[in-house]
Amino acid sequence: MISTVKPKLSKLINAIAKPFMRIDPNILSLLGILPPLFFIYFMASKLYIPALFMFAGLFLDTIDGAVARMTGKSSAFGGFLDSSLDRVSDALFIWAFALAGLVRYEFVIVAMFLSLFISYLRSRAELAGNGKITLAVGIIERPERLVALFIALLLNVIWPDVQVIAGVNLSETVFIILIVLSFVTIFQRLAMAYNKLKSA
Repeated sequence: MISTVKPKLSKLINAIAKPFMRIDPNILSLLGILPPLFFIYFMASKLYIPALFMFAGLFLDTIDGAVARMTGKSSAFGGFLDSSLDRVSDALFIWAFALAGLVRYEFVIVAMFLSLFISYLRSRAELAGNGKITLAVGIIERPERLVALFIALLLNVIWPDVQVIAGVNLSETVFIILIVLSFVTIFQRLAMAYNKLKSA
């Protein structure tokens, strides 16, 4: 969903990326793992305000591709590295909520599995289609998932003691919604993969 807006923001992204053009895009991809590492440290230390600011560091996930395109350094390995590190980043952001004690491990484990499975479905379907199809579809893609995690933490910062029902706090409520919408996304991708691959 949010990813469909990205092409419209290409000029802005390129402008932000310009100061970083002297840095190898693969280095930028590697640097992009620092915000989630700091995030998990801050969450484990109960430092939630600094943890919130770590989401701003995700701009590195956006500019590495822009730098690669503008400098002519786009490569298959660069795409592979960026995608692999995105999965690590996602896992760290999700797992941090369990380490902080904000969300029960059951919810965190399910959310992490679904996050990885959603990404796997896209890569496997596009591989099966020999690069002729794209499967960037679903109500919860990576940008939406990260926004949901930001909201989950923000709600805890604002209303830390609020329980929605039966001991479920606001952060866990967001995780439950994220899990439900992740299942919807899985079915959306399976349906689209079926439609696109049956004639491939």
